[in-house]
Amino acid sequence: MSSEFPLLSGQGLYASDIIGDGDCLFRSFSDQLYGHQDRATTIRLRTTSYMRRHSSYFKLFLSVPPPTRKARSSSTTLPNEDTVDRVFADHVKRMEKPGVYGDNLEIVAFARCYNVDVKIYQREFAYLVSGERDAEESDDEDDNSMLGKDEPIPGPRKVLHIAYHDWEHYSSVRNIDGPHKGLPNVTPKPLTEEGRQKQQKILEEGVVIMPWMEDVVERSLPGDFAAGVSKQKIREALERCRGDVGLAVSRLLDEAEVEAEKENGDLDADGEKVALEEDLGLDTGGPTPEDKKRQKRKTPQKKDAPPPGKQGNKQKRETARERKERQQKEKIEKKKAKANGGGSGVTSGKDSKGPTATNNPSPSNDGIKTLHV
Repeated sequence: MSSEFPLLSGQGLYASDIIGDGDCLFRSFSDQLYGHQDRATTIRLRTTSYMRRHSSYFKLFLSVPPPTRKARSSSTTLPNEDTVDRVFADHVKRMEKPGVYGDNLEIVAFARCYNVDVKIYQREFAYLVSGERDAEESDDEDDNSMLGKDEPIPGPRKVLHIAYHDWEHYSSVRNIDGPHKGLPNVTPKPLTEEGRQKQQKILEEGVVIMPWMEDVVERSLPGDFAAGVSKQKIREALERCRGDVGLAVSRLLDEAEVEAEKENGDLDADGEKVALEEDLGLDTGGPTPEDKKRQKRKTPQKKDAPPPGKQGNKQKRETARERKERQQKEKIEKKKAKANGGGSGVTSGKDSKGPTATNNPSPSNDGIKTLHV
């Protein structure tokens, strides 16, 4: 049961190996039609030729940028016909070159050109591209003359099976039971309830480890360290990190650091930090230079603490809120002093800067408490 294509394996199918040189789509078509990958170039050129002859249809599916602001009219922002023609011609010309990736537009053109249906499998679903032609295409002599004696002939459409990988690659689909060479003769098996449950389980897990992920992790590791890390260990890290490449790299480096500390005796077999003698309160005859360095690393430095010798030189600035609270307290103290007959001892006015001495009331000779400010 493949974790990448549970839909395939549940029906007794698998994605066969196809060369990843940019021609993978056309190589997959070649494998489905002829049982080998060698006709990819021929299929590519016939497909692009078909697109040219039926340009009015395929132009509809191209993404054409709108005209520039200077050339844009006030009535419409749609690209003009000349722009569409130029973009389409450039697309077909580029698609004729070897190594250029084909996509859905080329799949549709291929299906119509070769009068076949193409079923494309992905991880969670599959969809069918029909090769049914329009009425005017069915009578096109040029299309029919392209099909030689070894080409598919017009009639009931054959279904070709290909798989699309998330890492932008196409493969030809074959039966798990074979044949693994020659014409694939794909015969999907009915999906059983057990197979359906397995599919669902794989989809819920959602972890797909692709070869490119392993390569990226391996290239991201330091040279000396990467040499000692096996492919199996990289895959296990990716599985634990659910396919997150960056997280897998970090985890491998962290694990290596822990192993190094164990070898140096800083950690015990369980990964716990080994207690130093001074931590246990033992007399070691004074700290060593290494102990001093270690202690310095452990001692937290307060970012807001002023440097030695400068504490208290700079007075903290009073905030608006603190000033308001201070003034409110002064009013309360004034009222208390007035009620106790000591209002004359309280300073007031514009130049008042608040209390400058203790606010603790002390009893006078006549028994009346006086507030000293």
